[in-house]
Amino acid sequence: MKALFGFLNGDEAAQIHEASLAVLEKTGIKVESEKVRRLLARHGAREEGSKVRLPREMATEAIKQVRRQFVLTARDPAWHLTVPSGSTLNATSGYAPFVHDLETDEKRSSTGQDLRDFAVVADYLDAVAFFWPLAMPTDGPPPLEELSALDISLRHTRKHIQCSCSAEKTARWQVRLAAAVAGGEEKLRQNPIFSAVASPVSPLTFEKDTVEAMVVLAEAGIPVVPMNMALGGTTAPATMAGILVMANAEELATLVILKCANPEAPMVYASDSGPADMRSGEVNYAAPEYPLIGAAMAQMARFYGIPSMVAHGSSEELPADLTAFERNVLRVLISQATWTDLSSWLGSRDSAISGSLVNLVMDAEVYAHAAAYLRQFSVDAGTLALDVIDEIGPAGHFLSHKHTVRHFRKELWTRRLRDNFVLDPGEGSYIERAREKARSILATHKVPPLEEGLLKEMDDLMQSARRDILGQG
Repeated sequence: MKALFGFLNGDEAAQIHEASLAVLEKTGIKVESEKVRRLLARHGAREEGSKVRLPREMATEAIKQVRRQFVLTARDPAWHLTVPSGSTLNATSGYAPFVHDLETDEKRSSTGQDLRDFAVVADYLDAVAFFWPLAMPTDGPPPLEELSALDISLRHTRKHIQCSCSAEKTARWQVRLAAAVAGGEEKLRQNPIFSAVASPVSPLTFEKDTVEAMVVLAEAGIPVVPMNMALGGTTAPATMAGILVMANAEELATLVILKCANPEAPMVYASDSGPADMRSGEVNYAAPEYPLIGAAMAQMARFYGIPSMVAHGSSEELPADLTAFERNVLRVLISQATWTDLSSWLGSRDSAISGSLVNLVMDAEVYAHAAAYLRQFSVDAGTLALDVIDEIGPAGHFLSHKHTVRHFRKELWTRRLRDNFVLDPGEGSYIERAREKARSILATHKVPPLEEGLLKEMDDLMQSARRDILGQG
């Protein structure tokens, strides 16, 4: 037994699937890379300028080639992740250009030092199963940001890294950098220590640099995470079914591209789709439709057997009191009770435009409480307890029975909402204690360093990448 909720019935999932195939075949996708258009055409696509129509046979064949399970490996084997794992594995949010300063809470541009701090705190927190670089190193050249983010993360966390990638050259250097840590490109192919968010642009558009990066990553066996954002009313129809068709069609189109590049390429079905705020055009994370779309997307991923990262739940509120804290717990619960395998949300603020160490610690605390609702319970002869019920009988009492003593700690929640998992006991508000906890982690937690020879090799690779990407030397 486990608390899970869905949004689509079986017939509706099939309808979304058929409608998505119709979109790909009739409407088609825009592919801004001639190289990728040729790749698709060789596999049966119909090319019409920058538009490419994908016959349903291509999508059907790609679905047959889905990698239903794979391992996201890490520097430390203790943090290897098999997906699906039977529960939701959580990551930091990313890829924020701003941070809220730990000491002043002032919102400012993020730096490489901020990313190092996020990596160390995320390495410490058990709630963070893998690390998406939460802050852009904006103090360096913009073309190097995504590569620098992977470099910094590899040096400062033992966990699997899910970075972003939006250019072919960046993808090639990310593969070379990660291969150095993994022990070679073939070992990296077998044990990918990083995955990459490389996303289509709604509606139905694959930008040149990003789609060429997707192909490079697929060829190297790196799991690609095409986190699209179809927004109802702006970049998708203003209906729930229409949003799902748009988002699902983009995921299937990405799958086709990856499988044309490499039939063994792993993909995570990923989406941050939702309703648009019709007053501002931004995604409306607070809308009731947002978690419902996440639940439906998780069901579509299971319809195809693709590991998913589609439901991301945090109110981004900093709780000043117990009521606000409980509201955060329930919001995270709703997200985690979908069928999603992965979720990225820890530490974000301002609709994921900025990150915060205080939020990261508080979100870990919130998740620990939400996890109480998400435990799995066995249904077997021991837990059905028929012999115990018969022994106690009508009008009896179970308190002192050995069956109760044996099971209550696992099955019955004995903590209170105000009890802490992550925060240290003490005086002060949630915010003050989260800030102090972050300070403590940064002062005391030591991530095991990479070997000196490997660090030198990474330094040399970064220098070569700088010359290549920036055209220097």
